[in-house]
Amino acid sequence: MLRTLARRDLSIAALREALRRAGLSEGEIEAELEAAARLGALDERRSARARARTLVIRGGWSQESMHARLVQEGYPTALAEEALAEVIQEEGWDPRRAARRAILRGEPRSRSARRLLSRGFAPSLVRDLLPGVEGMDEGG
Repeated sequence: MLRTLARRDLSIAALREALRRAGLSEGEIEAELEAAARLGALDERRSARARARTLVIRGGWSQESMHARLVQEGYPTALAEEALAEVIQEEGWDPRRAARRAILRGEPRSRSARRLLSRGFAPSLVRDLLPGVEGMDEGG
């Protein structure tokens, strides 16, 4: 079971929670995690980088939103920041390109603007990509 969960690139915290939901006792959970660590099956740094890579490649989120998502998924703040920074550099991530990926063809521009803002993109970038959207005037 742990091998299947570890392949999904979950944080150790998320693995611990999955094992808890599966009905294992705290002692059993710790034993499973220790055994997996001894075998090299748990590498939170590798897992954080893999998850960050997925978020960056999938696109459509601001850097801050991707970082918050990694932390929410159980990665320590510093590790999430480091993994995300490395992947962003490797992949050549650009906020403008990422934002464009979240704009759906044929969708009302105001809806696209709300999506971009909700995904953490700066209002100035949203104004640049979607000029003239009501409520997106300078200062709003």
